[in-house]
Amino acid sequence: MPIMNCSGPPCLRQPKKLCRVVSVTGASLVVMLAIFHNRAHAQKPARIEPIVVSASRIPTPAAETPGSTTVIAREQIEARQPISTIDLLRQIPGLHIDQPGGRGSVSSVYIRGGDPNFTLVLIDGVKVNDPTNTRGGSFDFSTLDIGSIERVEIVRGPLSSIYGSDAMGGVINIVTRRGTAEPEYSVEGGGGRHGYYRTALEARGPLGTADYAVNAAYIDAGSPVKGSAFTSKSFTASVNIPPSDTTSLRLMSRYVDNDSEAFPDDSGGPDFAVLRDVDDRNSQELTAAAQFDHEISPEWTYTLKASYYKRQEDTSSPGVAPGVRDPVGIPANSSDNSFRRTRFVASSLISPAESVRVTVGFDAQFEEGSRDSVLFVGGAPVPSRFELDRTIYAPFVEAQYSSPIGLTILGGVRIDFPDDFDPEVSPRVGTLYRIKSTQTTIKANWGEGFKLPSFFALSDPIVGNPDLKPETSESFDVGVVQDLWATGAHISATVFHSRFFNIVDFDEGPPPRLVNRSEVTAKGIELGLDVQPVDTLRIDAHLTYTETDIKGTNEELRNRPQWRGGINTVWRPNTDLVLNLGMLYVGEVLDSSIPTGDRTLGDYVRVDVASTWTPTPHWRISVAVDNLFDTDYEEAVGFPAPGITPRVAVRLSF
Repeated sequence: MPIMNCSGPPCLRQPKKLCRVVSVTGASLVVMLAIFHNRAHAQKPARIEPIVVSASRIPTPAAETPGSTTVIAREQIEARQPISTIDLLRQIPGLHIDQPGGRGSVSSVYIRGGDPNFTLVLIDGVKVNDPTNTRGGSFDFSTLDIGSIERVEIVRGPLSSIYGSDAMGGVINIVTRRGTAEPEYSVEGGGGRHGYYRTALEARGPLGTADYAVNAAYIDAGSPVKGSAFTSKSFTASVNIPPSDTTSLRLMSRYVDNDSEAFPDDSGGPDFAVLRDVDDRNSQELTAAAQFDHEISPEWTYTLKASYYKRQEDTSSPGVAPGVRDPVGIPANSSDNSFRRTRFVASSLISPAESVRVTVGFDAQFEEGSRDSVLFVGGAPVPSRFELDRTIYAPFVEAQYSSPIGLTILGGVRIDFPDDFDPEVSPRVGTLYRIKSTQTTIKANWGEGFKLPSFFALSDPIVGNPDLKPETSESFDVGVVQDLWATGAHISATVFHSRFFNIVDFDEGPPPRLVNRSEVTAKGIELGLDVQPVDTLRIDAHLTYTETDIKGTNEELRNRPQWRGGINTVWRPNTDLVLNLGMLYVGEVLDSSIPTGDRTLGDYVRVDVASTWTPTPHWRISVAVDNLFDTDYEEAVGFPAPGITPRVAVRLSF
């Protein structure tokens, strides 16, 4: 059981195989550009820009959002047929994903070089970060059922001006399935190698003047890697009730029960762990939300939202034997975590002029959590306990100006008043300029973010430090999006630079404890290309370079590749068949484990394929193969990635 995600020595080593990046991604871009140039006079396909609700409190189409945003729609999810949400997120520029071994291990998402707990995660707008866990409040995406997701919104850069604490590096908002105007019912079952199988039931449709969606699923991930096991039972539901033409009431809920097994973090995994027993984790999560919207006039609407999040987790771990990096190791331990968060948000959207929109509001958040744990030192149990509650009040304001010449300016500020800490002011400014004559869009953003110390970091009896300060960030990015010819192609480039202050890290002591001590910078560039030369073919490619540095030290951050790129192709040869090819390159990363010390994990290329055939309106058959060429690679020391994994699923709709 690691003390935090940053408990080991920090890392980042430059990979030496840039040529492979060029061959994988750069060459692909050149080939695509040649193809698209030959189609320059083809008719441009119609595209509907999704409305992004997480990048701003002012709903804005994705193409008009100043922030660096990616939206994954349901159509893309069904084409790619990913086995999990983690695999869905792998093809996003600026994101790095790791999941040691199989799905039983805790997954981590790094946005632009920031720690996983610098990312705020929302499910239907409900915050699901848990500050009682030992990872500082990060979220484990492996617990999400991919079939319950309608779309995913990823916003890179600090958004504390909207959400307050935890949104230091970015926001990921998971939107679950919504109701439909016509009844839709389906049952799905599938399985694959390593003992994997999934079953799901879904019902959507009208309910009088309302509409509803219900999804239930059971997943058994099998044993893709020695020591790894994962099972999950999940249920999601939403109801949209329109009391009148100018009002709406949406009710949303989600419940999930997960059981996981895996070798402990930093243990060296199946390859190097000295103790051969595994961690055992059981968790339950409940989210519930109600949102009421009222349009008083075309120029004035208001929103009231209440949400509730509860998480319970029980863990037991054999610990980690002493090794090269740590002569003491981690003793056997167990813990029982409980956390609840209740939140109320009231906001009003006003349009005093056609080109101006302003949102003002107030956010009240109430958190309470506890942790009972036992360390077995020399075979003797040493119990410990903490419990903490925290209240945060925050007014906020955001304004957007859109001029007829293609200029959009967005600005906002939020002031958080948390218990036992000084007020935190979080400003943000973004601008977008569209040059119609050349079809060029220029974006620029600047913002500050903060993260309050987690309950674990403040209160754990062994390593907690009640004097910890909030972590803070300052970031800016500048990007260009260029439309290419008449093919519907877009090429983009974004340069970013982030600084993180007062980073919470582990000091071995004696006595061991968590401290504020580091300033970290992360800078780089994100390149993207998406093309739809004809209605039946879509190609997306991305390449990201990230360089991180810990000021005043020669140490390097772990688990951050400098180079990362990929390409995803969706081909629809006819209305009944969809074919998908995904290729991902990840450069070398530095990692560490207690038995081995620091090790550089090699770069790799992974290829996934999927096909979906709909022979009749009622039947759908999907075949997917993950890691098609059985690439041998690691995402953590001693944890081999699952090998080639073929899967098949059949869905009956009626």
